[in-house]
Amino acid sequence: MDMPAGSPAPAMTSLVAFRNVTKRYPNGVVALRGVSFSVNDGTCHAICGENGAGKSTLMKCLFGLEAPTGGEVLIAGRPAGAHHSPRAAAAAGIGMVHQHFSLVPSLTVAENIVLGREPTRGPLIDRAAARADILRLSERFHLAVDPDMRVGALSVAAQQKVEILKALARNVRLLILDEPTAVLTPQETEELFARLHHLRASGLSIIFISHKLREVRALADHVTVLRQGEVTGDAAIADLDDDTIARLVMGRDVRPVRRGRGHQPGKEILRAVNMKMPPLHAADPLDGVSLTLHAGEILGIAGVDGSGQRGLVAALTGQRRLTGGSVQVLGRDLDTLDTAALRQRGMAHLPADRYADGGARTLSLTDNVIGGLHRSPSLRWGPFLRRAAVERQAVELIRSYDVRSTSPRQPLASLSGGNAQKLIAAREFSGQPKLLIADQPTRGIDIQAAAFIRSRIIGLAERGAAVLLISADLDELLSLSDRLAVMFGGRIVAKLENDATLSPEALGPYMLGLRAAA
Repeated sequence: MDMPAGSPAPAMTSLVAFRNVTKRYPNGVVALRGVSFSVNDGTCHAICGENGAGKSTLMKCLFGLEAPTGGEVLIAGRPAGAHHSPRAAAAAGIGMVHQHFSLVPSLTVAENIVLGREPTRGPLIDRAAARADILRLSERFHLAVDPDMRVGALSVAAQQKVEILKALARNVRLLILDEPTAVLTPQETEELFARLHHLRASGLSIIFISHKLREVRALADHVTVLRQGEVTGDAAIADLDDDTIARLVMGRDVRPVRRGRGHQPGKEILRAVNMKMPPLHAADPLDGVSLTLHAGEILGIAGVDGSGQRGLVAALTGQRRLTGGSVQVLGRDLDTLDTAALRQRGMAHLPADRYADGGARTLSLTDNVIGGLHRSPSLRWGPFLRRAAVERQAVELIRSYDVRSTSPRQPLASLSGGNAQKLIAAREFSGQPKLLIADQPTRGIDIQAAAFIRSRIIGLAERGAAVLLISADLDELLSLSDRLAVMFGGRIVAKLENDATLSPEALGPYMLGLRAAA
C-alpha cells in the first residue's frame, strides 16, 4: 500500500529541494516522473528504491552530471539553473561519492585528494603542504589514511575513505553517498556508519542512497522512497516500519529466500588440499586452504574482506596458478585446465565485479549474455555464429531472467546494477553448470533482484550443482548455505554446519581471528 508523498516534517531549513523533477531520455525511457521532496539541513536523508528506480539519476541531476528535462532543483532556496554542473555543485557545497570510485590507482592518497586543486610553491606542486593538509583533514574527521600510500594498494574500504576525504577537502555542506556499503564487509560498514554519525554531528548533511533497510534505519533521520521514477513515500524514518518501506519500494510484499535444511550431498565435485598462493593484494593470500564440495551442496565462505577470498576465487576459476597444494575439480587436476576448459567441463563463475570481470560495458546485452556460450553447436555454423539463433537465445534469457531493458542491442552500461547482475547470472546459470562459483552475487543490488538471484542459486543446487558461495552478507550466507567455512589470514579457521544455532554473532569471533575451530 502506498502512502502519500510529502508527509509533514519538522520545521527545518531546506538545503535541497526537488520540484516536479522529470528526466526523459531520447530513447523514450523516463527515469524520473515529477519527483518532489526536500532535504533538510543537518540531517541524514535516505533515498530507497530498486535498481533502476531513479535514485542515481536524481543525484546526477543534483550534482550537475545530468540536466532534468522538467521541473527544477533548488539548492539553499535558489534554482540550480540550466547550466548547473559538477563545478557549480561543488561551489554550492555539494560533494558526491559514487558507487564506482573515481580514484587514480597509480597516484598516492594525497595526490588523489588534491587532484585539480594542488597547492603550489612557485611553479611546482607543494607536496609537503598537500600531505600536511590531508593529515589535518583526516584527523579532523576521524578518517585515518596514509597520505603516501598508492591508492591501488588500498583495500576497498580504505579507498572509500579516500573518496570521502576528497569530497570533504572541498568544504562540502552536503555529502551524497551512492550505495556506500555495496563493497564493504559488515565490520567496515559499522566503521563507516560511526564516521558518518560523527560527520553529521559536526554539522554535515548527508544523502544516503541504499536499498538495505537495516542500514537506512541505523543511519537516516528521514527517508524518501522511489519506484519506477516516482516518489511513493516521504516521511521521518521513525514513522515507518520495515515492512511498510519494503512495500513502498517494491509495490508488494517480498518474501525472504531461504534454503531448507536436511539436503543430502551427492558425489564430490571439488577437493582442495593445502592450497597455497602468494597474494595479488597484500592482505589476500592463500596459506594452506583445504575444502571439499559435493553435488547439490551450497558451501558458504565467510570472512572479512582480504582474508583470502579473492585468492580462492582466482585459483579455483583458473585465473592464477597455485604455488603449493592441489585441487581436483570435476574429476581433473586443476593445473591441467585453463579457464575455457573449466567452463567446457561445467564450471560457471558469477564474479564479484559485474563490469570488470563479468561483462563488457560497451557491448550489447546480446553479446554479453552469450559470451562463453558461443561455442554451443546450436549457435554456430562452422566457424561462424548463427546470428539469428544467438539473438533468439539472448531474448529468451533476458525475458526469463526479467532483465529490465528496452532492446537486446543496448549496451550493458545502460542497465541498472541489479539488471546487469541478472544478465550476467542468466549467462552463467543457463548452461546448467555442475559447479558454480558465486562471488558476492547480490552485492549492490536491490531486494527484488537479490531475491531472484538467490532463488536461482537454490534452484541450481536442487538440480544437483555444487555451489561455492562467497559473500560479505552474513544473512545471505546463513539463508542459503548448507555448511560454512570462515577464512582469516589466508586460512580456513572454522568449518561449521549451518544449523539453528549459527548466527552472525557466532561467526564474528572466527572472522576477526579471535577463535579457530578448523
